Amino acid sequence: MAVTKITTTNLTFIEKVSHIFIGTYFATLDRVKKRREYLKTIRELEKMSNRDLADIGFSRAEIKARALKSIYKVNI
Repeated sequence: MAVTKITTTNLTFIEKVSHIFIGTYFATLDRVKKRREYLKTIRELEKMSNRDLADIGFSRAEIKARALKSIYKVNI
């Protein structure tokens, strides 16, 4: 026996606006969270000595690129 659920997609104007607002709100929260993580990563790596950075496999010049790759999943 199969159970099906029929949903209607006729949304009112207010419902459409609220969906757009909610989507924008959560997308903004996600961007803010990622930006904070990115800046925190940079601050922590900049506190490390050149020798410690070399131990983990990169130089001081690579800090921002590595943070971008780590947080935003960007290949540079």
